[in-house]
Amino acid sequence: MNAKSGQVVVIIGAAVAALIFVKLMYDMSTSMTEMTGHVGTLSRDVTAMNASIDQMALNVANMNQSIQQIEGSMRGMGQAITRGSDQFQQWNPADMMKQVIPDGSRPSR
Repeated sequence: MNAKSGQVVVIIGAAVAALIFVKLMYDMSTSMTEMTGHVGTLSRDVTAMNASIDQMALNVANMNQSIQQIEGSMRGMGQAITRGSDQFQQWNPADMMKQVIPDGSRPSR
């Protein structure tokens, strides 16, 4: 092999290596662009998730307040039922009949 053909082989080898290097750089650039897009999407998703968590926390706080109101209403209803039961136990059916029929006579049929 003469010197000229050796130079041609080296030049062709260098050109192939340069083309491979350019292809690798292009692929790396494309991958970085794609990764940057994914990171941007991930950032937007995390921001939306934080907003959702904030809304969920507000909803839980509102639900807790509603449960406390329901508990208060149930306590009030229980107290009303207890008072009504106490009053009902104090009623005397004979006294009630006297109020309906004041003179104690039987109603006419």
